[in-house]
Amino acid sequence: MSQSESISVFKCTSWLNKFLNHRGLKNPDSRPLYEYHATSDEYHELKRLLCGLGKVDGLRFDKGYAACFTLFCSEWYRRDYERNCGWAWEPINESLGIALTHSQLSNIVPKGLEEYWKRPLRFYDSERRNFLGSLFSEGGLPFRVLKEADNRFKSVFSRILSQYDASQASSISVLTLTEAVVEKSQLPVVFKDETSVELISSMAEQLSSLVQTYGLSNHSEPVKELDRVNSKWRNSFPIPLDDETGTHLINGLLSTASIETKPKIRQKKTLSCQSFWSDLHPNEIQTAISLPEELVFTLSGIPPTTRFELSIYEDGEEVASLGPAYATLKGMQATVRLRRTSARFVRQKPAASLSVVARAGGMTVGSKMLEGGEIAIGEVPLTFTLQDGFWLLQGQSSCSVRDSHVLVVVPENARVTSENQGSPFTTKVMNYPVWAFEGHLDIIIEGDEAYRIRTGREQTNQHDFYFKGKRLSWECYPNETYLGLPQLTQTTHEPKAPGNKRFFSGKMLDECNAQETMGAQFISVRNEKNETLFRRKIGILPEDFQIEIKGGAHASEGTFIISTKHNCLYILDKEAFNVDRFKENGKTILKVKAQGVPPPFIQLQVKPNLSADAINLVLPFPAVGCLVFNADGKPLPDNITINDLLGSRAFLCGKNGEPKRFKLELRLRSRSGPPVWHEWTYTTGERPVEINLYSLREHIENLLSLETGIDQTVDMRISGAGSTSSWQIRRYKYRLHFDPDRQLLLADAIGNRNESAPSPVIMLLSEPERKAAPLTSRMSEGVPIGEFELSSAIEKNGPWLVIPKPGEAASFRPYFIHGEPHLQSADNNIRSLQKATQLFDPRSETNTINIVLDQMADDPAHSGWQFLRNLYEQFGYLPLATFEVWRALLNHPQALVMSLFKFEMSADYLNRIESEFPVFWEFLPINEIKKAADKFKEFLMHKGASEEMQTRVLNTRFQQLGIIFPTYANEVENWLCRGELPPTLPPVLMKSIIQGWYQALMQEHSESRWPEYGGRRLHEWILSQDDPVIEIPADTPHRYSTVWLPVFAAAVASGNTTFESVFGNKSGAVFFLRQVRDFDSRWFNSIFQYCLLRNVVKNQKEQK
Repeated sequence: MSQSESISVFKCTSWLNKFLNHRGLKNPDSRPLYEYHATSDEYHELKRLLCGLGKVDGLRFDKGYAACFTLFCSEWYRRDYERNCGWAWEPINESLGIALTHSQLSNIVPKGLEEYWKRPLRFYDSERRNFLGSLFSEGGLPFRVLKEADNRFKSVFSRILSQYDASQASSISVLTLTEAVVEKSQLPVVFKDETSVELISSMAEQLSSLVQTYGLSNHSEPVKELDRVNSKWRNSFPIPLDDETGTHLINGLLSTASIETKPKIRQKKTLSCQSFWSDLHPNEIQTAISLPEELVFTLSGIPPTTRFELSIYEDGEEVASLGPAYATLKGMQATVRLRRTSARFVRQKPAASLSVVARAGGMTVGSKMLEGGEIAIGEVPLTFTLQDGFWLLQGQSSCSVRDSHVLVVVPENARVTSENQGSPFTTKVMNYPVWAFEGHLDIIIEGDEAYRIRTGREQTNQHDFYFKGKRLSWECYPNETYLGLPQLTQTTHEPKAPGNKRFFSGKMLDECNAQETMGAQFISVRNEKNETLFRRKIGILPEDFQIEIKGGAHASEGTFIISTKHNCLYILDKEAFNVDRFKENGKTILKVKAQGVPPPFIQLQVKPNLSADAINLVLPFPAVGCLVFNADGKPLPDNITINDLLGSRAFLCGKNGEPKRFKLELRLRSRSGPPVWHEWTYTTGERPVEINLYSLREHIENLLSLETGIDQTVDMRISGAGSTSSWQIRRYKYRLHFDPDRQLLLADAIGNRNESAPSPVIMLLSEPERKAAPLTSRMSEGVPIGEFELSSAIEKNGPWLVIPKPGEAASFRPYFIHGEPHLQSADNNIRSLQKATQLFDPRSETNTINIVLDQMADDPAHSGWQFLRNLYEQFGYLPLATFEVWRALLNHPQALVMSLFKFEMSADYLNRIESEFPVFWEFLPINEIKKAADKFKEFLMHKGASEEMQTRVLNTRFQQLGIIFPTYANEVENWLCRGELPPTLPPVLMKSIIQGWYQALMQEHSESRWPEYGGRRLHEWILSQDDPVIEIPADTPHRYSTVWLPVFAAAVASGNTTFESVFGNKSGAVFFLRQVRDFDSRWFNSIFQYCLLRNVVKNQKEQK
């Protein structure tokens, strides 16, 4: 290198050192280049430096020059890029007075971006390195173009933020939402580029997170409040902050986010049910549910565990999962603290009612109706108003609304009149006609009834009514069918109009005799102007109506015994069954015999009123033993996948209504480890026990997570009534293998399957932010044959993973493709998960991913956290264990604990970790949680958060952790948040309290089957302790596990013992111990918290 070049190198290095020193850094810290926020003076100074160096032939291998060049390019894009610049190097070259060749760029850009700034390179779909795109993405958003489109940009952000909560509740990623909104916008083309969309998506997430973290929705001036508690909050946004316009724009976006996020916060403490429609999906109506933090269920039986699975049900079918939750039992009531308090889903049967259902072992143990979930589409007018890009259902039947712009969905053949006639909407809602109106109007709709809709009114009235009575417990249509005439109550707080009258199918209730009120009929409420305020079809049966089901001598025959003093007509499908009908002791006896395999259900029509429609009851076939059906009502095949269980049910039937015990077992076929299994027992009574088999999917995934391999299998066995049936459950339907001769990927079905070929996509493992590319199947006579050609591009990069596309039912085990050879790198140069993934070799003694996890555990700002976030959001639909980085994280306690803070203690994230990996959260070292909290607090301080805000953020995180895992609530939460310890009670008093807890435990489970795994080992361990906390009789070994596990877990968490000292390296131990823990969460939580904090106090005294 010449003397002049040496001087140039020195100038570059000196400038970079000065640049970093101004930011309190000695070296780059892997942040995006826009987060360094180079000032205007620094930008122009850097430009002068590079222009002064001139030609770069001798400098292209110098890291300092490369770092200056790449920083300038990213800043040029942010500050000087204009919409006519296109996607080219020429404007940059002109700005610096140079002309770089591709060969020079191939040296400079990787050296500067990867080696100096420690930032990843992007790739084109053709797998060529995308130098320009990489530098532009580091620069942020092109501000000159942004200023031109200021109002449009704000409008786009408003739409994204207004739909942010809805997309999260619907499990739609923010990136997907952003892509959809930006694509429809009038923004300049540059903002529709993939890198810009990613930045806009990231900004939306940051804004929403700031509002939630700092509680900005409660402040009238959110910008001023955030400036007070975190003066550096703008630094992470990809917009120049030394420009007044940029600062003003960010302030405006934060104010918008504070407004749009407000409804979410307000709804958290109440129960609400709202329904929406969008013209993008005209055949769908969505419902959003918001629930309180706690629900109380009346139990239908004694649950086998206190860990419930919660779901939203519509007409007996699950439409949304609320995840697991722990229950506190008191008699036949269970109080459940919800981990997830909202859900949004597409309605399958809008007219059906909604309920929250609690299940244990696949069996429903409690249910709670949700008022206001029924949508009488096609029966009454529905009034929608525009809100946040969706049409919100504001009223059914007659109503008054504040908005002047409305859509009204009307029944077929309804007549619409108004002083402003309105206009038919171009799109129908679920095939029903729609009218659009605008103004201060009275809209009259006439059909079977007359309705009046008032728009643009200050006084709103939706006329909400609900029925109160004894509902029939069988599945039926109408969905709301009552025994006897129900009460009709108005839910609004307005005074009830004295002129309101009730009608049955157009006839006043006061004029109907008892028989005329029965059957399936429309009940309506009209005001004094004869306008219908409410109308719904319900079923009414006699108050004394009862059905008893008894099995026959064979599985294909059984009996229905119907008792009522009221004359009713009963109709069964005689073509499907042989029916013998007779009367006995005033009861109607229906003996049925199936022709072949009995179906899961029988439809029984009941007509208590010949002039009204029949009520259709859906009853389980009165068989004996176990009947298992798939979603189509056919016998469940022997060889299935987890997804095949969707809609599948098992019916356990006793004989003649006598109690009968059944057992359901899920057992992993293990190649090497000890046997592991889940087991539940059920007792049938007067009616069959119905088990939702798909609700067992988490337990199946628990088992599958215990063993690696391509085709793990779980055997499901159901035994009872003298027979046993079994099924084999796998995760995948297909396996892929590579044919090197033909350079093809081939899909082979596992088991006997005759289904369509899968639709795989291929992803670059080192770039999870990048979209996966589809692979195209070869065709034969227009039919895909499951042979997929691989592009030659895979040899230019790697490693690759072929995976199922989102929503692909024909799933297969992901297939790894090495791609280009491993890069050579010294261990101490691996500072990103991107590089670690490229270099990972399972056969090597050095685990490159662990090297980076060590760094991430100490650094909440590490780029690896964004890598994991991208992987989770882009490919979270796959099992987490698909990716080596998640498996490595689970084996790295320090990084795992830090991930709790980085993922904001998200319930979805923690649920996924718990269900897909054999992790026992209470074994996590409590001191590691404390250390991670301290590091995260320091991270917040560097980000500019005030001391007050640092404390508030951490307290919020720990509060969320306590909601998800109650073991970390109450006194443990207080200690984690504030270092406060509960007062120490005298040992004699504490032993008395614990003995009282123990007595309550025994009473609660006097008839339960106690889990016994590990009891002998825990007994031996407890005998070695100076203070066993609680002593129980030696002749009750079946209680050892339940009683002493929380004591042991607290000792492990506090570092007083190790898991391996008692259970060794048994792979299935954690699996069984979780079952012990969940047997009674109240006992486990109380003892664990007491012992943990007692150990903390003891350890602190010993350290002094």
